[in-house]
Amino acid sequence: MIHLRDRRFLAVGTVVAALVVFVLPGFLAFRYTAPGQRGQYITRPWRGWRFAYAALAVPGDSVLKTSGMALRKADWIYRGTVIDPREVQLLFVSSGRPYTFTQSVDGRTLTTSVVPSYRFIWQVQGEVATLTDGGGIVVALLDYRSGRLLYDVRDDLTAGEIGPVPDATASPDPAP
Repeated sequence: MIHLRDRRFLAVGTVVAALVVFVLPGFLAFRYTAPGQRGQYITRPWRGWRFAYAALAVPGDSVLKTSGMALRKADWIYRGTVIDPREVQLLFVSSGRPYTFTQSVDGRTLTTSVVPSYRFIWQVQGEVATLTDGGGIVVALLDYRSGRLLYDVRDDLTAGEIGPVPDATASPDPAP
């Protein structure tokens, strides 16, 4: 027969275990997603289970599996331009729906929507040297699964803001 003390211990243990199982995926999602999304996993921990399921179901042939791979791709995309990718963050988006974000670029408020092939998107933040407030803006969104460029800040910049693109065939040294 179970004593009263043992029952209390069992009840407390069951409650603690249930709480850990319920909240743990939310903490994992909090750790691995962009700061702008983290609050939803604390206030609504059941959303962490969606993140955990999507993370376990990631296609094995995904092109950009790590933040390092995504940053290297962004560096390659913007090589030789006025855009300097600095930071990559993972976004977890709704399945089958466009992801829409708004940002301010040199005083203009821009709203953009993209449709990813999977629920994860790499958000690339960086600097645009020709803008007065060009630091810390979203310069690209990369598809986790295909590696495709979903958003390019150059589409929202004027010709003067993009600046002259260096000619790869020209020599930096003057000819003798």
